[in-house]
Amino acid sequence: MSRAFQQPLLISSEGDRQVVDAGKPRPSTSRRRDKPQLSCNLCRQKKLRCDRQQPCYNCAGRGLSCVYAQTPGNGAPSSMIGEPQPTLQDRLAHLERLVKVLMPGPSSQSRPHAVTASGTGGDVTSARIHDNSLVDTSADVRSECGSISATATELPYIGDDHWAAILESISDLKHQVYRDEQTRMDDTVGDGNPSTRCPSPHALLLYGCPRARSREEILSALPPKPAVDRYVSFYFNHLSLAYSIIHSQSFLRQYQKFWEAPSETPIAWVGLLFTIICLSVFASKDNNEIRDKAEDERLRLQIDSYHEKIVQCLILAEYTKTGPYILETMIHYAHIEFAIHPDANTDLWYLFGIIANMAMRMGYHRDGSKFKGITPLQAEMQRRIWSSLLMGNIIISGQVGMPRMISATQYDTAEPRNLTDADLDLVHTGRMTELPPPRPETEYTPILGVIAMRRIVEALGQISELRATVRPCTYEEVIRADSALQRAVDSIPPPMKMKPMAASITDSPHAIMWRLFIGHLFYKGQIMLHQPYMFTSARGDIHAYSQKTCLNASLSMLEIQGTLDEETRPGGLISMMRWRVSSIMNNQFLTATMILCSMLHRGVTLGREEEIKSELRKTRTIWVRGSRNSREAQKAAEAVNFVLSNFTDGLSTELFGAEPPGQLLDRFMCETSNCEGPYFGEQGFSTDLVEPFDFNIGSVTETPTAPVEENHDGNSALETDLLEPHYDFGDAGTSMA
Repeated sequence: MSRAFQQPLLISSEGDRQVVDAGKPRPSTSRRRDKPQLSCNLCRQKKLRCDRQQPCYNCAGRGLSCVYAQTPGNGAPSSMIGEPQPTLQDRLAHLERLVKVLMPGPSSQSRPHAVTASGTGGDVTSARIHDNSLVDTSADVRSECGSISATATELPYIGDDHWAAILESISDLKHQVYRDEQTRMDDTVGDGNPSTRCPSPHALLLYGCPRARSREEILSALPPKPAVDRYVSFYFNHLSLAYSIIHSQSFLRQYQKFWEAPSETPIAWVGLLFTIICLSVFASKDNNEIRDKAEDERLRLQIDSYHEKIVQCLILAEYTKTGPYILETMIHYAHIEFAIHPDANTDLWYLFGIIANMAMRMGYHRDGSKFKGITPLQAEMQRRIWSSLLMGNIIISGQVGMPRMISATQYDTAEPRNLTDADLDLVHTGRMTELPPPRPETEYTPILGVIAMRRIVEALGQISELRATVRPCTYEEVIRADSALQRAVDSIPPPMKMKPMAASITDSPHAIMWRLFIGHLFYKGQIMLHQPYMFTSARGDIHAYSQKTCLNASLSMLEIQGTLDEETRPGGLISMMRWRVSSIMNNQFLTATMILCSMLHRGVTLGREEEIKSELRKTRTIWVRGSRNSREAQKAAEAVNFVLSNFTDGLSTELFGAEPPGQLLDRFMCETSNCEGPYFGEQGFSTDLVEPFDFNIGSVTETPTAPVEENHDGNSALETDLLEPHYDFGDAGTSMA
């Protein structure tokens, strides 16, 4: 039978079966049958197998909304045809029921003040759950095992204290954020803008790069010596990283020998030199307020080249053999990867695992004084490096919601001494056979911040162990860990103790940055300890201390975020430290933001609702600016706006009328930034990411019609006057002379 004629087609309608005559031939000009779309929109777009459920397996696994084409007869579930999208009131009512279910409790009979769903048309404020509805005296149910979110490509686990886990606990808010994220993904499909550069989301060392044909090829990528001199000078004079990893006088001697005989220098040391140059480019370019697109592109190509040469040097040096200079190069390389990626990246967690095992393979976890072959200078530098690794052990693992990799029982390396590089040089040059006595802790030295940080990290390690155990800890253990954290803070040297910015105007940028970072670590520890008890009952004030402490820590954490955002702009007190504000610090800012959102959403504000709302408005401005290049910032901005929109002074009503959150974000970013420039934490790179971000701020804008008075640079900072010097390192694109 000709394909133009088909057998009668049976159609079911209202329970009766009707025969439709299909004998009429189709037009000969088109032999293609119109196929109905049976899959949901996401599965059709991604070419996935759809089970045609609501939601389907793929959408449910990704936490995304499942939408079918709204065309009659398309095979979508009948309940979807013509069904209106749920309103904000519907979602809030659903959220109320979910929160009630999530509330842990011994039994339904022992749950006083049960919340009744308000339906879809009730007052928004009636959906809030007040303090007296909290019933359980144990920790939050999420603290038992964390969470796993299965997708088609990965199976990630995160601990319960991670910001994403807190967002997951507010189911309706999670769906709103992911719905808007999917809308943004759909809108960007087919964007052919050639100027949009999306670097790989992967760490280059883990996935490989083209191998260098020869050592000479790598050396030819170096800039001329005068330019390299300026890069090295900038590194040692402006980047605090230098003193915790490298002894400056030793490096200077090696540097001079390198230029005398480049071909005889270990290739690992050449890689270290490339990392110093690359970091100097990152840090110095933020002080050049006026840059055109050609200059931006030149810097990007320059950094891409150095980035590749670093990896080529490590591979050529066979870095797994842990020879001289390799560990220092790896640590610097990790800092570069953090600067490139604006959001948390599991690749960097794996990379740190390699570095930590490398250090232990080289014996850095045992104090150098125990070994005869280790000189006093080498032992002291090992203490400095190990202390830095202990910080990364806590911060990077927490960033991806995993337990720390190095346990306190695995090392006995002492904390470094309060000595300058000049003090250490007395030993290096043979003028002393032993290290000189440490300087008093009332005297600031570049290494004093590492010493203070090490003491906080030791306490954070205990907290991390407590939170990572599969055995639920007792509240007495939590209080003991809290006391240990407080003792660690009390032991911080006086120059490193927190103080107002107004009292810091005569201090060095390094000292100010260390204070802010140490405060950041302290509040992180408090949040890690007390966050599980935020939404439990307060009968007899059992957990009142935890609730108050966690709220105070979250508010203080966001105050640090605002200070960093304000003072790292050109002309700020720590503008040179701009590059250090990466996804490592931003991860905890995200956690604090999600805690405040959750408290406000549940109505558990401890009588400080207005203060919480005020801080959320400020952080919202920061996240919105960062949303252009950070997926984590996008999620944070949507979450904060969703929560604030429940109140009469929220962003949706004040700034954008009735626009849905998924559409308002881009316009708000255009009104608070130049819509093109990245934000400072990401250093002008990467719109691609794997997990959560970074930021910048001026003042909170509550009226969109007011003109933006400040001049924006390529990093979306509100910058007006060029108060910092412009560092011109010469033409780095030419080969080594």
